[in-house]
Amino acid sequence: EVKYAVEKALEGYRVCIFAYGQTGSGKTYTMEGPEGDRGVNWRSLKHLFDLCEHERDTLFHVSMLEVYNEKIRDLLAPAGSEDAEDLEVRVTGGGASGRSGRRGPGKAGKGVHVEGLLECEVRDVHEVEELMALGSDHRSTASNNVNLHSSRSHLVMQVKITKGDGSSGLLNLIDLAGSERLKQTSAKGQRLKEAQNINKSLSALGDVIAALGSSQRHVPYRNSKLTFLLQDSLGPSSKVMMFVNVNPSLPS
Repeated sequence: EVKYAVEKALEGYRVCIFAYGQTGSGKTYTMEGPEGDRGVNWRSLKHLFDLCEHERDTLFHVSMLEVYNEKIRDLLAPAGSEDAEDLEVRVTGGGASGRSGRRGPGKAGKGVHVEGLLECEVRDVHEVEELMALGSDHRSTASNNVNLHSSRSHLVMQVKITKGDGSSGLLNLIDLAGSERLKQTSAKGQRLKEAQNINKSLSALGDVIAALGSSQRHVPYRNSKLTFLLQDSLGPSSKVMMFVNVNPSLPS
């Protein structure tokens, strides 16, 4: 189901693959998976490596970040790095700026980037696994009435693909924080602030998708850090896929 979208990134497109759903519905399991049954992230990189096995001039760079309380944190930066706690999104020439303009694939050096974000070159799935473990360890989690290890942020794993002919693609693998009903989670204090920011950004993502789907002239990318970051990978010339995770044992 995912191969088509992954291969489009190799062709130079900007691709987003989301896992969306309530807290506790299995989004992180879907994207990361346990050691013996890896999820979408690891399998996607494995597929890319297999496709480029004989293409020595194709480079892969991986970065991992989280959007936590409307701040972008570098999950691969050394622990305690203050300059990696609140990174800024920059838009360079050719990127989207609130309109659903069309852009072709493979225009390197243009669009959206996170200033100061650490990018690590990877050559095989073992290096990917090490980075995934590091990023997951640094992610913000907490317990609530529904989930013992609830993710309190949106995790974005970005894979930049650069080919020898100068073309480039981008694969965004995104484990969204779970939507929450405050009545069920009884969140207070910091947990309440986190839940409010999570729900607000998910609502903003829905507004962007609705605006793109109805071909509105103005697309509200700037209403959240998540959509502002992904604006170049959600437009008409990109490829977007979403897993909707549903747990029937959770209250609706």
